[in-house]
Amino acid sequence: MSESLALDASFSADRADAFRADPTSRIVQNAVTGTDADTVSLDRDVLNGIDETTSERLDAWKVANQKHSGRCWEFAGLNVLRAKVMKQLSLEDFEFSQNYIAFFDKIEKVNHILARAIATADRPLEDEQVRNLLEDGVGDGGYWIQFVDIVVKYGLVPQWAMPDTESAGNTDQMNRALDTIVRRTIGLLRAAATDSDPAEASRRTEEVRRQGLEDAWRVLAIHLGTPPQRFTWQYRDKDKNFHRVGEFTPLEFASQVVTENLREYVSVVDDPRAEHPVGHGYVLEHTPWMEGGTPYSFVTARVDEIKSLAIESIRAGEPVWFSCDVKKQFDRKLGVWDVKLHDYDSLYGVDLGISKADRMRLHHSGPTHAMTFVGVDLVDGRPVRWRVENSWGDEVGTKGFFTMNDSWFDEYVFEVIVPKSRLTADQQAALDGELTVIPEWDVL
Repeated sequence: MSESLALDASFSADRADAFRADPTSRIVQNAVTGTDADTVSLDRDVLNGIDETTSERLDAWKVANQKHSGRCWEFAGLNVLRAKVMKQLSLEDFEFSQNYIAFFDKIEKVNHILARAIATADRPLEDEQVRNLLEDGVGDGGYWIQFVDIVVKYGLVPQWAMPDTESAGNTDQMNRALDTIVRRTIGLLRAAATDSDPAEASRRTEEVRRQGLEDAWRVLAIHLGTPPQRFTWQYRDKDKNFHRVGEFTPLEFASQVVTENLREYVSVVDDPRAEHPVGHGYVLEHTPWMEGGTPYSFVTARVDEIKSLAIESIRAGEPVWFSCDVKKQFDRKLGVWDVKLHDYDSLYGVDLGISKADRMRLHHSGPTHAMTFVGVDLVDGRPVRWRVENSWGDEVGTKGFFTMNDSWFDEYVFEVIVPKSRLTADQQAALDGELTVIPEWDVL
């Protein structure tokens, strides 16, 4: 490193003198040292201009609560399905078990990690893939296609059949135990691969893998409960009519209540980076996270096209699964988003502007949360604001529903899930053609 780039010891003292000489800086410092920066920077004119009413609205139900977990993508997926079931069966309210989906997501992730560990067992620990494998662990996050794979393979159950446990909504301790099991098993798999006898190496590898899976399943059962294999489905509709439908397995139940082919729903992404041309098909590296599952693919489109697709789905009575960078320019308690909600530039006296494309390149912004659009306010056919069903409980926003001004969509929404039939012929062809691989370190 060049000595000329060393920070001069006088730098801070000089800046401190200039800071103290500026009364505005001192006032802002007094404000932020006494309360949080988001409160001080909140633009009241922008806030007061946000109206939660929308011309198109689907919801008439209560929100769910993922609590202290990263299961938003599961909640958003189930929120799309529950709306369809409530409409189909004329129910006032209904919830699928998010815990059931989480259980099988976790065991599939463990199996995927162990499969990758076997495939890379002959590589050194310093290898990038091995390092990523050891660093990532068994997290809570996921994608729409991952959700579909789980539903197709394991089915669905009502929320009461496998309700949330303490660990379902607070996953830290469970994930810590799973990560320990996974890393211990990876070490044993790597040791087994060194056996000079190929047949013995294969036998030991499968034995170690099997034990790792059994240990992980046991931890999951202790934390989340045991997934039901059969249950009786009965309900009372809005008109107070009672329906005793019968006994089902989770797969039979999913087939009974979800009448659409979930595989017909596809991912459309706004990626403004020039190196990722619009209208092309992409696939995420090292996916799926379920062995034998579906690689996580998407097609890119202009943001106005993505909005039109979302509006079309809402007008057809369908909530829309979407992903976004949730904590940028928002107020959790009030439940609002606007691209200028917080005037951080004026608060700090610093230019903080970065384009969406550069934020993605610099890993400053990317999909961090999934929710569902359940409404949109249209003026002369153009969206002004969006109604959002979150999964943070009913004590934030308006009983858990949030309002997103359209300006925020442009900057911080990345993906929507819509029926493939709504795409143009070119977009469908891009998804069906050769896909460009997005590396696992990319923000998407």
